Amino acid sequence: MSDSEPSIRQIEAFRALMQTRTATRAAAALGVSQPAVSRLLADFEAGVGFALFERRNGRLWPTAHAHALHEEVERAFTGFERVIQAAAQIREQRRGALCIAGAPEFGADFLPRVAAAFAHEHEGVDVALLALEPLLALERVAARRCDLAFVGAVAAPRSVRLEPLGEWPMRCIVPRGHRLARKRAVSAADCEGEAFVSFAAGTEARLRIDRAFSEAGVTRRLGVEASLAQAVVTLVEAGLGIALIDPLTAAAASARVAVKRFTPALPEPLYVAHHVDAARAPLAQAFVDQAVAALGRLR
Repeated sequence: MSDSEPSIRQIEAFRALMQTRTATRAAAALGVSQPAVSRLLADFEAGVGFALFERRNGRLWPTAHAHALHEEVERAFTGFERVIQAAAQIREQRRGALCIAGAPEFGADFLPRVAAAFAHEHEGVDVALLALEPLLALERVAARRCDLAFVGAVAAPRSVRLEPLGEWPMRCIVPRGHRLARKRAVSAADCEGEAFVSFAAGTEARLRIDRAFSEAGVTRRLGVEASLAQAVVTLVEAGLGIALIDPLTAAAASARVAVKRFTPALPEPLYVAHHVDAARAPLAQAFVDQAVAALGRLR
């Protein structure tokens, strides 16, 4: 900066005088002496090359040029104050955006509830929720199109890191009024001869469930199946059989069907995925913390 160019301090003195109308009050607002304000204004006038104030009856009166310049100064300071405000919002986690993906069993109810609790604590942060098949959710994270993904056991791309959040046992759901609805817990043996709503053939959940009943020597009546846990709930609610589903979907369905613990326990792992090269931002970590708190209530 050359000697003739105005400094930020000179502009601040000019703005303070325009706002307070006296050099004394301007000096108080800036925390400097009145002579210091006078020097700053004199240097500012020299730098801009035209008169900013006229002295009348011992007071300083802004010229037309001063009023025009003041408008531009206010626009500049408004932008600067917005930067300061934005920095404070980011620091206090009240500004930003998150894209969260989740497998359908997480995206239908669990993640919206987590997002709602998160939004109450982080007003001003935009959150986008996507319910996607696990592999597609991980692809979004790998491409940096999503910040986080919540998935079950699945093979992840090299660019994606899976962090375990824990395991929760599957739940048995039965129609209300069903004989098993009176039991505190349902065992594999209790399901002998029962109509059973299954997941689609070949899915990981279907294979694990079928294996558990086979090892227990239990025969079920199979016939109705669905690919989504929410669809399984609807079929059970309609009285087409009993089923085993993930604990998150079961918790959301407790008003529609009877939810029971099941033995032998079939633990369902849950992972949060993020890009390996991206340090988890404070907002993303806050969302994970909120999810972990919600999961803790499922124990």
